[in-house]
Order: sequence, then structure tokens, then C-alpha cells
Amino acid sequence: MTTQDLLAALRWSAPPEPVDWTQVEPAVGRTYPAEFKEIADALSAGSFQTFLTLLHPARFGGPEAYAEEVHGYADLLRDDAEERGFPYPIYPDAGGVLPFAVIGFDWVIGWLTADDDPDRWPIILCDSHLGSWHVYPMSTSEFLRAVVTLPATIKPIGYVAEAVQPPSFVGATGSSAPMPTTPDPDYWAGPAGCRPMIGPADAVEELRGLVEPVPVPSLEWRFGPSRLGMGTPADYRHLIDELGNVRVGPVTVTAPGGRPDFLDRYDALRLQVLGLRANGEGPPGTIWPEPRGAVKWAELDGGGSVCWLFTSANPDQWAVLVLGADLKFSVTYPMTASRFLLELATHPDMATSWGGTR
Repeated sequence: MTTQDLLAALRWSAPPEPVDWTQVEPAVGRTYPAEFKEIADALSAGSFQTFLTLLHPARFGGPEAYAEEVHGYADLLRDDAEERGFPYPIYPDAGGVLPFAVIGFDWVIGWLTADDDPDRWPIILCDSHLGSWHVYPMSTSEFLRAVVTLPATIKPIGYVAEAVQPPSFVGATGSSAPMPTTPDPDYWAGPAGCRPMIGPADAVEELRGLVEPVPVPSLEWRFGPSRLGMGTPADYRHLIDELGNVRVGPVTVTAPGGRPDFLDRYDALRLQVLGLRANGEGPPGTIWPEPRGAVKWAELDGGGSVCWLFTSANPDQWAVLVLGADLKFSVTYPMTASRFLLELATHPDMATSWGGTR
């Protein structure tokens, strides 16, 4: 893995801004790995995936200020090192952990510098309070590429790769690589939002006599839609409380803590879309947490999804989207989840238009 592989993953083509390493290295008192110098020369100051910030000499107003910043993050680790039983020395001690990147105030990324050859230094990822640490025998470019690409192989910070795909780097001055064509938040919601909702808004009582309830033994509403930072439609709460993981034709409702579980199935769709976006592909509309993205609340036989659409600021007015397994086929219904299920229970032939298992 080389610096060029990392830059290719970022689609970075801006002119390099070389650092004067003859000034920086003496100020820090260390010779830096060649790959880090290549990365810093190519990318300038900035952040990967919003979260991961490179400790870049150009960010801090000169070599001495940069060295002070590196000292500062080293001291952050030192504060808890003895109490936590941290087994490695910390910069500026000989062979100590030398920070080169941070993720907010949560993680410090550095090198273990015991080897005389900087290009052989392994990476160490440290919780900022040394609650945990992880060593990776990887080069700097290899590690950074693993952090920003899918599948997320640096598990403690897998959320960095999942934050946005394809991978991004935004310079401190706002420079960034061009992104592929972005999905349209109104692709699905726009047409549905133009149609009035079909009532009743809560059809659970009408549905009750048409289906077999599947109670959820360990219902956990705290692991429901609110966990994703959104409201919960009142009819969905009523549906889950009364009928659980109910099945209607080819549709099985997900429930917080149920089988299938709401968050598990939402997350599976989210990761599927992230993987496609990483290759410049994916559905034309958005999937949560993309802007106004659809949120999965039921499974469709054959791998498809039944989702809510953000057609209103009021969750009780969210329409329904049926999405095929290939994420290409879609059809919208201006009705709530329970009303959609009632329609399916009383008119099962509506499912034939979905093409079965696309």
C-alpha cells in the first residue's frame, strides 16, 4: 500500500503543498516516516471523513507551534498512562508514542518509535484517556486507507469509514476532491409528498383481526427509531405494542429488540448502500442517515425493504416506500405503516406489482 493508493481512494488531485521538513523535524526532534511526509506534502492541512484530523505542520503556524501541538497530545496520553498501566513510553521519551492524527478528543493516532528506521514504525491507536489501545503493524498510508474505506477493518473506529462514502478529505481552506454524483433526497419523497395521505392514520385495530400477532418478548423502544435521532410514528408504536413482528403477505415488520430487529435491519441496509456509494453506485434516492433518507421498518421477501419517507416534518405523516433488493425498483404509497399493512392484508395482489424478489 502506497501514498498514491491513499490519494486514489480520496480522488485527490490538488497541487501538492510541500512542507519544509528540514525545519519541522528538528523542532519535533524526530525524523518522520517517508510516507507521512508524502501524505502531508500532498494533502496539506485538513480532515478525513469529517472526524479524523491530520496533525499537519501547515495547520499550526510554524515548526515550533507544530511541535507544541504534538507535545500537547502526547501529554494528554501521559496524564492517564500510569493509572491505566500503559506499557509504552510516550514522546518525547525515547521510543515513545509520537502522535500524528486525532479523532476529536476521543482518539489519538501515533507511531511506536522504538525502531531506528521510521519507515518500520507500527501504528498505535489510543483512546484519549487510555481506556484501550490497539497496535497495527501497518504503514501510515495503509492504515489511513483502511480507516476511510469499506469494509471497515479498523474496528474501534469503524464509524469513520461509515461516516461518508466514497472517502473524503477536506482541506482546512475548504479544498476537497470532487464527489461523484450525489443521490437526490427528493427522488422518492418528492412524488409521494405531492399526494394526500390515505387514512386512517392508525389502522392497527382494523388489521388485528386479519393477521397473527407475533409478540416481542424483550421490546426495547430505546433501540427503536429514536436511537437514530428521529421521531417514531404513533401508529408504528401501536403496531409493535399490539402485534409485534407481524407478517402480512411478503412483508415482515421489524421491531426494537424483536426478530427481525429494527436496528439490525436498518443497519444492514445502511451498510449495503455505503458499500455501493464507495464505488460510485447505489440508489438514486437517499437512505438514512443521508439527507432525508428512507428508513427501513419492514423486510420484504427476497431481500427488499419497506421504508418510511420523510415527506413531512410530522412522523405521523410519513409515507411508505417499497424498495427492491437491487435498490433500483421502488414504489411509494401515501399512507402510514399500519395503513399500508391493512391495504396489503385486504388486497394481497398489490404485491404482484413489486416483482416478487427483485
